[in-house]
Amino acid sequence: MDHPVPATSLPALSSSTKATTRSAPPLECHLGMVVGACAGMIAEAALEFQRGALTTTTKMRGGNFIYELYKLREFMIADFPDFDRIARTRGAAALCGRDVHPATATALVNEVLDILHKVVRAELN
Repeated sequence: MDHPVPATSLPALSSSTKATTRSAPPLECHLGMVVGACAGMIAEAALEFQRGALTTTTKMRGGNFIYELYKLREFMIADFPDFDRIARTRGAAALCGRDVHPATATALVNEVLDILHKVVRAELN
């Protein structure tokens, strides 16, 4: 099981975010790990696609991770209106903590949030 990146290596968050709730740092770390997991599935899917065949297993696991991120967003959005910023910061930190180049981490996290936004829009319609 992967553990969250230590808080000392994570970018600082605004004082308004920190003051929202006492459980914010662990919850934000969890968010980063979920975003990182989604990003990892996107990277895995891209590699499979380049090799000619995206497997059903990878599609299903990716969908499950995105669903977990969607549920986490629904849980957090009322108390964390800056959810996207936190997800970007914590997701990139989780990936960089796993030796992913910062530019690659940013691109993967952006893709994760683009997919999440599509799911949110679809649910609103």
